[in-house]
Amino acid sequence: MDTFHKICNVIKKNPSVIEYYNDALICCKHLFKANPIYAMKCTYELKTLADRGIKNELTLDDTKKELYTIIHKALILETPYSLDSYFQALEFHRPIKEQFYLPRREKLLKVVRELEKLLISDELDELFLSMPPRVGKTTLILFAVTWQLGMHPESSNLYGTFSGLTANAFYKGVLEIITDNFTYCWQEIFPDVKFDEQKFCNAKETYLDTGRVKRYHSLTSRSIDGSLNGSCDCNGLEIGDDFISGIEEALNPARVASVWSKVLNDFLTRAKETAKHLWVGTRWTVADPIGRRLDFLMTDPSSKHIRYKVFNVPALNDKDESNFDYKYNVGFSSAFYISKRAEFSSTGDMASWSAQYMGEPIERSGLLYPADDLMYFDGTLPEQPATKVIAPVDVAWGGGDACCAISMVCYRDTKQRNVYEVYIPQVVFEFGDKYKSQPKICQMVYDRGIGEMQVEKNNRGEDYKIDLETKLKEKGVPCNLRCKSAPTQTTKEARIFASAPDVKLHFHFLESSKWDKDYRLFMQNVTGYTINGKNKNDDGVDCLAMGVDMLRPAQTVSFEVIARPF
Repeated sequence: MDTFHKICNVIKKNPSVIEYYNDALICCKHLFKANPIYAMKCTYELKTLADRGIKNELTLDDTKKELYTIIHKALILETPYSLDSYFQALEFHRPIKEQFYLPRREKLLKVVRELEKLLISDELDELFLSMPPRVGKTTLILFAVTWQLGMHPESSNLYGTFSGLTANAFYKGVLEIITDNFTYCWQEIFPDVKFDEQKFCNAKETYLDTGRVKRYHSLTSRSIDGSLNGSCDCNGLEIGDDFISGIEEALNPARVASVWSKVLNDFLTRAKETAKHLWVGTRWTVADPIGRRLDFLMTDPSSKHIRYKVFNVPALNDKDESNFDYKYNVGFSSAFYISKRAEFSSTGDMASWSAQYMGEPIERSGLLYPADDLMYFDGTLPEQPATKVIAPVDVAWGGGDACCAISMVCYRDTKQRNVYEVYIPQVVFEFGDKYKSQPKICQMVYDRGIGEMQVEKNNRGEDYKIDLETKLKEKGVPCNLRCKSAPTQTTKEARIFASAPDVKLHFHFLESSKWDKDYRLFMQNVTGYTINGKNKNDDGVDCLAMGVDMLRPAQTVSFEVIARPF
């Protein structure tokens, strides 16, 4: 047993003797020099023992104060190896309800871990971070930058954004954390890093230095329209935050292209090869600077060596639960976001909801199915009996694609023989594997009385059809299933585009107030599909194209009986 654990055993027997905690803290300090990973485990154990002592009713108030100090010192020891520890240490003396980080820690810890991969463990070169408005992402980045300035005062770091006001606010936020010793503990955490507010800062030029005054400053904060030439040579962290100001700018292709040109020629060229890149912002359009940079990293062979990650935290998870329901009511509840989504839906602007709150950019120009072009119904089907109830199934096995099945209640037009009015009361839109999608489809067949189902043969559709048939027979649900290959004469995109007029003229979709989770995901997929750019997936529109194909009359072959010629 090593010295540290011997001391811990003594502490367990004498939890009120503060000297033993100090001895353990000294051991941890030496352990960090030899084995940081093991030392982190030791400081965790020490903090646990100190916390236990604080909660002990027999511990005197003065001793409790000293135990709080032990915890704070342990967090400071962990700071070089953990942003999570640094963020806790930074606000340690503030009441918890007034702190930024601790009330949000449970929800934001996964974001902090990604920042650690970028800044500490060197697992990433570039990180793309998307989060909804007002959830604390800018403050989180502020905290991370102050860590960078304390840990690496000789590094040169750059913050870029869409406006000078935002750049100035970021500069002031960093300066506040460094200089406000009553609220923050930055100078206590980094006592050896010199900082003189009179000599090391320039509020007009929005730059500051830590450690010493440098030609290329520790932090330069500028708008994308401001000059960067000669003012920064970034070898530390380069942050691109919201280069697109909002929807009006996003809808202006010329402005978006101009912003990207400035990012490419003025912003990125300020970074050394070893610099880390952090991209933050609302994804208004796939053509924004973040989208352009991602496209380069994903498609250009020369970028294969660059380690990057896209980390999106949407407002609501798959269960419609808020990802930002913080403690002490400083976040946003599930009810708030669901109401906000309904508000966007009522105005037909789900593209803005997807961009701002779900981190999913949708192209507004070139949409194949704009929401306003579609027909809707309130869930009540026509009184007359349906001509037939059918369902196309676009097969997926998980891994990013959705299995889509559409319940189509069809009514033959009395004036046009081969024309149907189609009502869609239910869909399955499932990103999970077949064990999640197939039970849903079977239940929909039973609930809607679907008599005919067509499964796309591509992508092992035959196997999927056999599994569905088996499950339906086990439940005693009659349904005629067939497997059909997608036409090879035309591309998928051409088939999707060709089916659009029929869908717009004859298909009726549920009103947004009637959508369940699957229906909502399906409609987002359909109304977000663009013919001008790249689409994340096309499962919904592809399934609609299959549905249109199922309504077309079967091709017939004519023949004539003739006398045998020989």
